[in-house]
Amino acid sequence: MPLEDEMFEFRGKIYVILDTEVISQKKLDIFKISDKLSLYGIDMFQLRAKGVSDRECLFLSQKLSKIIRRRRKIFIVNDRVDIAYLSGADGVHLGKDDISVSDARKILGRNKIVGKTTHSSKELQYFQNQDLDYLSIGPVFETKTKPQLASLRKGLLTSMIKKAEKPYFVIGGISLSNISKLKGLGISNIAVCRGIILSKDYKNVVARFRQCLREVS
Repeated sequence: MPLEDEMFEFRGKIYVILDTEVISQKKLDIFKISDKLSLYGIDMFQLRAKGVSDRECLFLSQKLSKIIRRRRKIFIVNDRVDIAYLSGADGVHLGKDDISVSDARKILGRNKIVGKTTHSSKELQYFQNQDLDYLSIGPVFETKTKPQLASLRKGLLTSMIKKAEKPYFVIGGISLSNISKLKGLGISNIAVCRGIILSKDYKNVVARFRQCLREVS
């Protein structure tokens, strides 16, 4: 696992998606966002850089890796195993059309994190037999990031959570206004994008999400 002298526990964690499209639309500074959020208690970060050049993606990953790992937090690169390797990231989050988990392991090795998103019980069952460190389950609500995907029905979400044998994050459109709807499901961890990075008060919003996570878990 990353952070060589520590064992990272996937429990009670908040995972922020640093989506470059969302951040650039609002003319925000991705480096300031990651630095402040890591200071205020976010546990994991993922760079989601769709539509940018390889050169730009590597530059962002290298700088973010230094900022986030300096505060002893976890930094993951979305999709790009090569960028994760070259930037010194803690791991990669693989998409549907990315290289296989086994090939990602060949490149990154045993001491890096490899995660994947599951949208159905069938996918969950399949991915649980693969060499993954965590799964994302979602979307739990409608999300602008992946508008083509319907949110999971509550019964299906509950069933998938109960069947999950690997550490997992629920993901998709989570905000302070709807997270209470997840109460009673026994959720361990959450992944959030707009609900945190577009906040005007990072310290306060992280504290509120942290409290909400304790209440719904």
